[in-house]
Amino acid sequence: MGKKPFDVNDVNIFTHPKYMKVWAQQFNKACGSDTFNVAPDMKKLRFLMDKFVIDYNYHLEQLGEEEWVLINHMKK
Repeated sequence: MGKKPFDVNDVNIFTHPKYMKVWAQQFNKACGSDTFNVAPDMKKLRFLMDKFVIDYNYHLEQLGEEEWVLINHMKK
């Protein structure tokens, strides 16, 4: 028996690289394909973009002050 696949709706995609990878695979699939003439799934793309932003913002809120300063310093 294999592991049961998880739903990215139930996790913060920034808590583990495998969650981000599954999110990215879903995003890639939702983009459609020019090669196979598959149109993008705009509803799914919008959902996945919103999921990214919400999870990212929550993740940033959870960072300690020290990490926040370090991240901002690295952006300069």
